[in-house]
Amino acid sequence: MSHERFMRQAIRLALRGKGRVSPNPMVGAVLVKHGRVLARGFHRKFGDPHAEVDCLRRVDGDLRDSTLYVNLEPCSHLGKTPPCVDLLLSRGVGTVVAAMKDPNPLVAGRGLEKLRRGGVHISVGVLEEEALALNYVFTKHITTRRPYIHVKIAQSRDGRISGGHTRWISSLQSRRRVHVLRAEFDAVLVGAGTVRVDNPSLSVRAVKGRDPDVVILDGALSLSPRRTVFAPTGSRRVFLFTTKSALRGKSATAREFAARGTTVIALQANGGRLGLHQVMRELYKRNVASVLVEGGAHVFTQFLAERLVDELTLFVSPNFFGNGLAAISSGTLLPMARQVPERVAVGRSGRDLMLNVRF
Repeated sequence: MSHERFMRQAIRLALRGKGRVSPNPMVGAVLVKHGRVLARGFHRKFGDPHAEVDCLRRVDGDLRDSTLYVNLEPCSHLGKTPPCVDLLLSRGVGTVVAAMKDPNPLVAGRGLEKLRRGGVHISVGVLEEEALALNYVFTKHITTRRPYIHVKIAQSRDGRISGGHTRWISSLQSRRRVHVLRAEFDAVLVGAGTVRVDNPSLSVRAVKGRDPDVVILDGALSLSPRRTVFAPTGSRRVFLFTTKSALRGKSATAREFAARGTTVIALQANGGRLGLHQVMRELYKRNVASVLVEGGAHVFTQFLAERLVDELTLFVSPNFFGNGLAAISSGTLLPMARQVPERVAVGRSGRDLMLNVRF
């Protein structure tokens, strides 16, 4: 069917913006007239023109009998760019075929309704499942008003993480997959213990992609600003979350962090520790739409216990450690056991077993 053929083209185009458009969704557009493609476009990076604009600026002339295929409802509100529906109406596009409505409450059908009132023929729902799968991170983020949270755990066969071990737990293929994930997520999050023991850079290596923002949980404000992850780069933001009580006693340390470009955010302690829901709300305010949680054991445990996990990827090495830290505390998975997963996938990643669960 021609509708599906052109919509698949739009979805493929949208994928080209992966890792660059967040917190916006990935969107592609294909303009067709009498069965012939006139122009194609996609949203290339955050702040750039939307897919519809990118598409229509490539064509001139009469568009009255044209059809625009787009995987997401055109926007009707003013953001970083003008509303796309106004452009479509001004250019005289005759028909708009959208795969799905925009889950953003600022849009939520308003764009399609404005087009319909302007005399544009509307069709919604072509390849809707594929469109939902494409932008599942955006949909979760925009409807829950917090970042999409993906927990990644690499453990030995006996359930241990490194705990200071110098050798790698997971295979080269698994480590490469993690770098691919980092490039796709807005931020990577770790606890103070991981920074203290591993001194990571949390950058993207071995694959092409941008470095994500960094989020560090340090309730006691115990870390040194001289750690590798706090080195000024200018290419990414670094957020250090601590408690208000810790900040009061270490204002000089906080100033040193700020001088190195790290944003220190102090929250009210929740039972003596940082409340993850508060942390996620603060990140949402700062346009962080997705977070990859990489460690360590206490952080994994807290996210799982508070059921703040949208997706879990577990890499299990065939090796036994016999010592080291347990990846998660006993009983932590019980709250999650009550959740029905949307998808479960099991496969191989080099010599490792890889389990992926989406909730």
